[in-house]
Amino acid sequence: MSTIIGFCLSHAPANANDSPEDKLSAAYARFLDDLAKAERTLVDPEHYPPAASERVLADGYRYLLAHLNREIEFGIRADARFPEFFRSMDMLRKWTGENPDAMYLKAPIDATGYYEVDIQAHDTGEWQNGSRINGQKAPRLATFQTITGVPGYSGELAEMANCQNQTLDFVNSFTLKANANGNYQLLIGPEKPEGYSGNFLYSRKSMTCKGTGQTQVVDATSLSVREVFSDWDNEQPLTLSIRRRDTEGLNRPPMDADNVADLLASLGTRVANQIRFWNLLMAFPMEMTQDSNGDGKRALPVNGINQPAPPFTAGGVAGAQQIYASGIFELEEGQALVIEMETPVEPYYIGFQLNNLWMEGPDQQNYVSSLSGAQNPPIADGRRFYILSGRDPGVQGWVDTTGLTKGFHAMRFVFKQDPSPEQLPRMKTYLVDLDQLQSVLPDNYPTVSKETRRQQVARRQAHIKMRWRNY
Repeated sequence: MSTIIGFCLSHAPANANDSPEDKLSAAYARFLDDLAKAERTLVDPEHYPPAASERVLADGYRYLLAHLNREIEFGIRADARFPEFFRSMDMLRKWTGENPDAMYLKAPIDATGYYEVDIQAHDTGEWQNGSRINGQKAPRLATFQTITGVPGYSGELAEMANCQNQTLDFVNSFTLKANANGNYQLLIGPEKPEGYSGNFLYSRKSMTCKGTGQTQVVDATSLSVREVFSDWDNEQPLTLSIRRRDTEGLNRPPMDADNVADLLASLGTRVANQIRFWNLLMAFPMEMTQDSNGDGKRALPVNGINQPAPPFTAGGVAGAQQIYASGIFELEEGQALVIEMETPVEPYYIGFQLNNLWMEGPDQQNYVSSLSGAQNPPIADGRRFYILSGRDPGVQGWVDTTGLTKGFHAMRFVFKQDPSPEQLPRMKTYLVDLDQLQSVLPDNYPTVSKETRRQQVARRQAHIKMRWRNY
């Protein structure tokens, strides 16, 4: 990775004797300066942005604003002494190839404290037996993780090998134990209390980094929550609350000039480093534009798909029993990429999505740009088909590219029991002209009328508004 140029932003520190006005003014000036540098990560070749087009640039500048919005919210709200859940991403603030079936929440924690999380859910029968039930119910899957951070804030790929961001501990809906009233409680802390037998996550743990071979005690900084929805028509979000045992009922002090100055002084750098990091990830490990390491092949096959495997990095919230398959799509007008999937053992959860060249999923609320396993059920012989194209071919399994001609696609799989290699899904791909689509689809493959497609989008709109409480 010798071609990667270092990315370091530095400014003279404020003088401790400066007045509050001077501190804040200097910090604001730094913020504006760093924000201008963040803008360069969208267009300057030294930061490896995708090739510019009107769509790429429009997506990119909106992407920068979304990063800034998230960093402002986190900087103002996050306090491990007075924790609360906030949306680490949502419909308009995406990054890291987010799962369009998921709702991502995060709460700041201090590894020395003890936190209690109360979890209320609709019918959780699917969590216990796996078979689908009718009516309002809990999300298909819920995962709680203590993490040291999320990737990207160094602005360099080396942080992956250095295990800068790790998952310390996790529990999911397969293993959560209900209390007497049918709800759930989760305790988080550095040590499990003697005699405690409930749901518990460690916030401090001895971890060995595979990249360096070093073992050390590491501290979690956040509790990450992923609620994954498959049956969008019926699955309902969890009701969550978090409290820290030794600060409940105390007053949170107002932010002072130093707090706000520190926030202003870091915002632009955090945004710039995030964008640069994901640009590098797309350019090098994922080889979105070329064979970057010179081994004669691309890490992700063009108009193909890798066979399912665990993620190449377990940094941040990746992993936790998830298996992935992915590839690149490059489509001309009138073409479709068809992915055929056979599942020897039906996974508990299946998700399929697209991503643009900034590693964001396109609008899943107003387009059929993703499909869960429930939204694209298997046909009679057990196979599923995903048809990627910019024009609706009027069949089941269509995934709308929303005008994107290039990007990558990804699948996620979760099994209740770890599968053997023979039990993993098997994938095939076909690049065809849309008018030749039937040549690769089975006879009597399900069709979808224009009115049914419109109803499909209407149901997606209703669910996304409900999921994110966008009343």
